[in-house]
Amino acid sequence: MNARLADAARGATQAVSGLGARGSLLLWLALAAAGCAASGPKTSDFDRHRYSQLAQPEGPSGPVFFDVTYSADYPRDDPQAEAARLAWLEGWLKLRRLCPTGFDVVSRRPFDFLEDNPARHDERWEVACRGAG
Repeated sequence: MNARLADAARGATQAVSGLGARGSLLLWLALAAAGCAASGPKTSDFDRHRYSQLAQPEGPSGPVFFDVTYSADYPRDDPQAEAARLAWLEGWLKLRRLCPTGFDVVSRRPFDFLEDNPARHDERWEVACRGAG
């Protein structure tokens, strides 16, 4: 079995070296393009992770914050972008098993200049769970 693998590897090496520099480059570019194409289309979950995060800096009993980033794809004053952000918030809360009876956005504010914001989000929303104590 190992001898077969070694023969196959030698054959592949000879085939690539027989292509020359230009052929080898084209082969590698084709493989790279195939790898990128195989990764699939962008999903809403990708955007949720890219443009938002859920934070509980004081632990499970403290406030819940939803941090958002505005972009050309999801501008600040766009109703469709707002609907997407609320869907992301619902997704984060479901993932963390928070607010099973619903939630309300209590406040929205921009991040303060000196506030800890390593992801450089634009705004922080405070979220209150409905039916919470």
